[in-house]
Amino acid sequence: MKTKKYKNKLYISVSFCLLLSLVACKQRDDYPVFEQKEPVVTVPEVIPPDNEIGPLVKKIMDKTDIISIFKLDSTTTLANGIKRTHVRYVNKLDQAMSMQILEVDLSKSNLGVTALSPFDDYLFTVQTMGDMAKYNEGRAGGKIIAAINGDVVTSSAPTGSFIFRSRQLKTATTTATSNTRPFLGVKKDGSVFIGNKPSASSSMDAYNLNDLASLVSGGTWLLYKGAFVTSSVATVQANTAVGLNGDKNYLYSVVVDGGTNAFSVGITYDDLGKIMKSIGASDAFVTNGGTASVMVQRIENDGQTGVLSWKVVNRPVVAIGGSSANGIGFVLK
Repeated sequence: MKTKKYKNKLYISVSFCLLLSLVACKQRDDYPVFEQKEPVVTVPEVIPPDNEIGPLVKKIMDKTDIISIFKLDSTTTLANGIKRTHVRYVNKLDQAMSMQILEVDLSKSNLGVTALSPFDDYLFTVQTMGDMAKYNEGRAGGKIIAAINGDVVTSSAPTGSFIFRSRQLKTATTTATSNTRPFLGVKKDGSVFIGNKPSASSSMDAYNLNDLASLVSGGTWLLYKGAFVTSSVATVQANTAVGLNGDKNYLYSVVVDGGTNAFSVGITYDDLGKIMKSIGASDAFVTNGGTASVMVQRIENDGQTGVLSWKVVNRPVVAIGGSSANGIGFVLK
């Protein structure tokens, strides 16, 4: 009898354990199924139709094959004599493109150009363009309306020559090789010119560094005395260019975005040279490219912070743009 009771208890225990194991093995209804991922939906960008082509874009379309399909352009007057035009288009390879064109009327006596230095200091370091404009505002001689990135950075210093507030922080223009690096110079009387030459065999207009209040160098020539300077580099990337017309009374700066197939893939030096020539430049060069290509615009009363700031108006791969060793500011005196 004791044996039978023991067997019954053993049977009940085993049955109960089996029942618990079955309950424990039941899948929870709320347990996530990782194999069933939500599909990623890419919403295509909708560009509103623009049936009116502005004068700068019309020049580019009439004189080059750069723009295959025009999407839109919008022009903003930043100050009397300073205009910024944003252009969206499709290039000849059926790729999306975006660029900013800054046009500065240097014949107006209340407009000027100045070199910018990180933290408004004479030491070599780097800073984003929005912050650089902010720090330089106090001694710029007026309001910095817009600014672009400067020279290629080498070990936190500009690669080429650099003169800031008449102080020669770096001079690399004493040899035949360094004389081929282009620069934008501003004399102490305020006149602006592009200096040096594209090759050792080219003629060069004389200049005296002691006469300059500002000098910002670049890396690659695009135009020299109205002629194209062909490049062997075919890299497609974001680029910043600056140029002057033949009379040196109009300055043009173009920032082309790159690195994003859906928005703007970038541009080669030769195609950028075509754009600069078509809008009126006679001499032009690239300051720097890639993530460093940035254009900022003065915002008197930022809607988010309520204070003075300089907004990045192009779309660099890095939201606020890469840091630069110097920059070029456009000033309303």
